Amino acid sequence: MKRILVSILFVFLSLPMVFANGKRETVSSDKAIIVFAAVSTIDVIQDLADLFKAETGQPVLLNPASSGTLAKQLIEGAYADVYVSASARWMDYVTSYDLVEKSAPFAGNRIVLIAPSDSTDGPVNIDDSLDFPASFDGRLSMGDPSHVPAGAYALSGLEYYQWYDEMEPRLLPGANVRVSLAVVELGETERGIVYRTDALKSKKVKILGVFPEKSHRPVSYFCAFLKQGSPGGKDFYDYISTSEDAAEVLRQYGFDVQ
Repeated sequence: MKRILVSILFVFLSLPMVFANGKRETVSSDKAIIVFAAVSTIDVIQDLADLFKAETGQPVLLNPASSGTLAKQLIEGAYADVYVSASARWMDYVTSYDLVEKSAPFAGNRIVLIAPSDSTDGPVNIDDSLDFPASFDGRLSMGDPSHVPAGAYALSGLEYYQWYDEMEPRLLPGANVRVSLAVVELGETERGIVYRTDALKSKKVKILGVFPEKSHRPVSYFCAFLKQGSPGGKDFYDYISTSEDAAEVLRQYGFDVQ
């Protein structure tokens, strides 16, 4: 039964959706600001959208998916005012198509090793002395490195410590970081690699260790105002990237403020 649920999660959570005040809606309002947001930011961006609306009266609709999926949608002509990426790579990709008016880093994060909350395993030091492949049985849940930034960071960590070759047959790549988290929450795998912020918000997993920053590129989030965007979109971009109110909300969610 759990495997059926995991399959459903992989399909459902990989589908882009648009939310306003937590409810699924279609992108049909000419007045709404449309934000394409990396899945790992969706909770904090929704809170910022709610605060922004309370201050300005301007509604914001969110379309969450992996950074790579959203980038490809934009290249193919999808409309958005603002793009929030969990990866410099995908922000650079969108910029290379001359779609970005301006962009800036606005938050940072860490990559962590997680286990189900009821696991009896304790904390581990992630370093050269750890025999990672032998430290657990079964598969490792992580984002698909081809388009999920969390997966790319995880891959870098595995390669840095020379664990990848042995782990490669055991990897379970997810459509986005929330899928990877959900698999561990369901107990389908003993281990997963996700963002610290996603692990902290879940009561069903625990953090076993933090990947040293030297093992992967810095985890930075970028926000862009797109050339097709509206004046309201520019205001929301400025709010996310420069306001102290936004910085405080980011800190509350466990992000590092750039």
